[in-house]
Parts: sequence; structure tokens; C-alpha cells
Amino acid sequence: MMGPSSTPSRSFGDPREVLQELFGFPDFRPGQRELVDAALQGRDALGILPTGGGKSLCYQVPAAMCPSLTLVVSPLISLMSDQVERARDVGIPAAQLTSAVEVHEARRARAELLEGRFKLLFVAPERLQSPDFRRDLARIPISLLVVDEAHCISEWGHDFRPDYLKLGELRDEVAAPIMALTATATPRVREEIRHFLRLSQPAEVVRSFDRPNLSWSVRRVRGSAEKRRILYSHFRGRSGAGLVYASSRKGVEVVRDELAALGLPIEAYHAGLPAEERDRVQSWFLEEERPLVAATNAFGMGVDKSNVRIVIHAQLPGTLEGYYQEAGRAGRDGEPACCLALSAPGDEVIQRRFVDGSEPPLHRIVAVWLRLRRRFSPGQEVRLSADRLFRRLGGKVAPGELRASLRALERCGAVVSPSRLPESGEEGEMEFILRRRIPAPFSSVARRRRELAKLQAVRRYAGTRRCRRAFILRYFGEEAPPRCGSCDRCM
Repeated sequence: MMGPSSTPSRSFGDPREVLQELFGFPDFRPGQRELVDAALQGRDALGILPTGGGKSLCYQVPAAMCPSLTLVVSPLISLMSDQVERARDVGIPAAQLTSAVEVHEARRARAELLEGRFKLLFVAPERLQSPDFRRDLARIPISLLVVDEAHCISEWGHDFRPDYLKLGELRDEVAAPIMALTATATPRVREEIRHFLRLSQPAEVVRSFDRPNLSWSVRRVRGSAEKRRILYSHFRGRSGAGLVYASSRKGVEVVRDELAALGLPIEAYHAGLPAEERDRVQSWFLEEERPLVAATNAFGMGVDKSNVRIVIHAQLPGTLEGYYQEAGRAGRDGEPACCLALSAPGDEVIQRRFVDGSEPPLHRIVAVWLRLRRRFSPGQEVRLSADRLFRRLGGKVAPGELRASLRALERCGAVVSPSRLPESGEEGEMEFILRRRIPAPFSSVARRRRELAKLQAVRRYAGTRRCRRAFILRYFGEEAPPRCGSCDRCM
């Protein structure tokens, strides 16, 4: 259902009034009011609100009060439907335009958008590269542009998205203030957000990353049997909800099967499951008093459950930013909660493999380039699926590595993509034109170094002999006392 909900029955003059009457909260959380006021005053704003800090209210309240559209750019397509429904439930006309929307619904939403019937619109960053959509934006008034998960704009962020780099171009086309929001950003990432979004003297709210009710621990394990015993002993006696994160879909299912065999009621969640199953697991997690879910990092964004008492990572994560965000889903009610990461000898190999899959080493990029030059002529347009291209190159480079290497070659200008593939193109199809020379791929080398530096930070966190909470706070640019008294090192 894409049509707008009914408009709020009356106008509001005070943000706190909106918060109470539409959303049912007695008052703003720290940092929210400053961001709301900046939006209503037409100022740019940068908000760093840790997980559970209520980022969505920072733009939903202005959306209810501003005269025209609030446009929210977010990479979290899977959550937009929920956000749209929540907005409409409180009377804010809202819609989404993403690849998940049926074609006929998208057409209707576009017509209603041009008629000015929406107050809140969610789009993925890729949508803003569409010439048709950019022309639509030029025809409608916009009160506020929101960039959610703004850390995605930084190559030092933990979830870099190239399309985010183009969002700064909107400054020349959209006469509206920008509100950039994220849960995790180091000082370096915050500086890149300001730079690439071209924020002008923004109001800045940086909430402390300190969560005194969380205890941080790392435990080394020697094998799967010991890991299974630790997971079982921690989860069987918990008082509230529990989450266990695994680094792969297969790992999730192994954890689910092993704990279920030991008698624990547990569900699995990862992106490879059907949408209906994911919805069922998410609803079960929210509705039950003591649910337990094994998941990849696909689970948790927008899942606001206050009584998560324990979050365990079955393997060391790839970045501290991602770890803080996932582990930080524990203890949102302010009560004590446990954040435990298990460390096994092979964990770094797994995470290193993920880095290789996204940012290949230079020798692999060059090897792919040389194979392409032997098989195709400069200027020749190539349009093949990853599997067919894999076979044409002699089966020497796995499809995943091939994709990553092609992305790196495109970034340095060794290959160019002449156009985006039409929607009718074969799924997984790649299109590119080979150039005569390979420019120096320094950007890919730098990107790989950044990813490996983040992995090194995780290794230092796991191996530190000092306070873990202090380590996390200093990583995010905060001062910290030498001891917290509650992590495994201080205890």
C-alpha cells in the first residue's frame, strides 16, 4: 500500500507537543531536541546518536511540522516499509521509492509525490542517480533532506557506499537544510561527512558512546565444542532477550541447529531466508519476552527491543564500528547487559577473506586486468554474467573475486561502465568497456589499507590487557577513565 495516510488534523507550533501527541513520548532524549530545532530553523545538522538513541524521531517530528517534503536517504531498504507504516500510523503521509516497490505502486507514488501529497519520502541513494527522479525533485518543494547512516559516505566508515559520495551534488539542486545522522562515527568519519555533504556550519550533536550498563568481554575459544558450551551456558539462564551474531549465513544456521539440539528455543535470521521468514522471526523477537535469535549483521537495524540482556558474537567482527552497533543493541532499558565476543584462531582469516572480497590486493587486480586484455580488445563493449565471464577468462578467477576486481578497475578508470543495465537485463550481468592502459590503482590500495587498519583495531581490542570500555571510547574519540570496573579486564 503506497498511498499517503491522512494528514495530521491540526498544525503544531511546538516540537514537544508533536512528540507527546503523535508519538506518545513525554520528552525528548538528550540530543534529539537540538537536531529537531536545527531542522525547523533551516540549519544543517550532524547527529551522532548511538544505537537506541532515537535517530528517526529527529526527522519525523520536523516532517510533521514542516510545510513540504522531508526526503530521507537510507541504504536500509528492508526497514523502509516499517518506517513508512509507523509514520502513517501517527498521521504523517509517507511513502518509499525503492527497488522493493512494485512498478505500478512506484508509478502511483511518483504521481502523488508530484501532487505534494507526501510529507515524508524514503529513498535509497541509488534512486538519486536517476535523471527522472532528479527532475521530479526539481519540481517539488523540499523542507529537509536527511542522510541516514551517514557514515556510509566515508571510506573510513564501516559500511562505505560509493553512491553516498554523490549526495553532496544535491546542494546545488535542493534548497533545503541537510540533516546527517549515524550511530557510529570516529572523528575522522565525522570530518568526511561534513566535507562530502558540504554541510554549512552545522549544528552538531555527538552523544557519548559510553554505555555504563554494558559489560564488555572477549573470551578465547579453542574449537567449536568449547564455543557451543559457552553459548549454551550464557543463554540458558538469561532473564531477557538474547542475540548471537555469526559472520556468515552458514555460521548462523550452525549456531541455531546446535543450540536447538540442546533444547534452547532459537530462531535464525539472515539475508538468504525468504522475506516472509525474516518477517516472522523479527515479529517473534519483538513479541516474545525471552526470545533468542542467531543472525548475521542483517538483523537488528530498527529492531527496538529494550530488554536484550546478552549479545554474543560467535566470531570476532570485522570492524569496531560494526561491533559497537550490534553489541549496543543490548541494554537499551538501561539495565545491566552483557556484550561478549568469542575469539578463535581462524576468525581473522574469515574477516581477511571478507576484505579480499571487497577490496582485493593489488596483484589480484592486475592479474584480472591482464586476463581481460588477453581476451578482449580496448574499446570493446563486454556484457556478460559473472559466471560466463569467469569461464571466458579460463576459470582462473572466482566470480566473487572477479566482481571485486572489476569494481576496483572501474574506480581507477581501467574499465568504464557505459550505462546502467536496464531492468530487463540478466540478473548478475556486468557491462564494461576496457581501456587501453591501466592507470595506477592507488585508490584501491588506500581503500584496502583502510579496511585492514579497521581489522587491526579489532585485533587490538581483543588482545588489550587494559579496560575494554576505555578502549572503545578512545577509538571513537572520547576521553575515558583508565578503569570501568565492569569489563572482563577490570574485573
